[in-house]
Amino acid sequence: MVSINVDINMEKQLKELGFEEKEINVYLACLQEELNTPTSLVKHTGLKRATIYFYLEKLKQKGLIAYEVKKSKKYITALSPKQSLKRYIQKKKEKINQEEEIVRELVFKLGNMIEKNGTNSKVYNYEGEEGSKFVIDKILEVKKDIYWIGSIETLLSIIGEKNLYRLLTVKRLKQGTTTYAITDKRILQYNKFSQMIGEQRYFRFLDKDFNIPAVLALFGNNICLISKDNNTIKIVLIEDKLMFEIVHFLFESMWVNLSKIW
Repeated sequence: MVSINVDINMEKQLKELGFEEKEINVYLACLQEELNTPTSLVKHTGLKRATIYFYLEKLKQKGLIAYEVKKSKKYITALSPKQSLKRYIQKKKEKINQEEEIVRELVFKLGNMIEKNGTNSKVYNYEGEEGSKFVIDKILEVKKDIYWIGSIETLLSIIGEKNLYRLLTVKRLKQGTTTYAITDKRILQYNKFSQMIGEQRYFRFLDKDFNIPAVLALFGNNICLISKDNNTIKIVLIEDKLMFEIVHFLFESMWVNLSKIW
């Protein structure tokens, strides 16, 4: 096997991938020779035999080493770094995706436990993309019509065109709910979000474009304000029937006085 020249930068990079210092020493020692034994690794690293066994098991779980038997003797061999490290990172990505899904479910369940002032009102505050996904899940859960004010370009800058269409639009259309938007005519540039589909989209337009980087949405007794300030996504969601009815009344008052295409 080709000898590995160890440098400080390499050790730093391995630490950034989640390796412990002694684990790095054992792994790099395994790469020095094609076949290794605990005894030879003790000699190369200066670590105790029990420590060697401990970190060999961790490296094996990561898929970076394997055991090979030759002439009834068991050896440790490091697998190809190019392939094994890529597999290791792929497994980490899969685990992160699973954990993100768990977090999304927990956020929703724990959020439902928040109550303000002993009333039935609930207030949620979020930042970042997870907050956007929470709102989308909430919209799909209540299965009610959506009323929103703002620019489609603000929404796309916050959620992303593909995500908004895939995670919300497609699923909402299948549910059969309708959107009522007070927006600007820039939405007509985006066919996915402006084409008339049955009676599931209606628009009313202001005379000038929205320049405020925020969108107000109403759905199923929920009031949601999504804003973007210096690339920071902030979301406030209020679940309160009376407040929803007040804001919805204001929305309808604006709606009847605005120009329309559909």
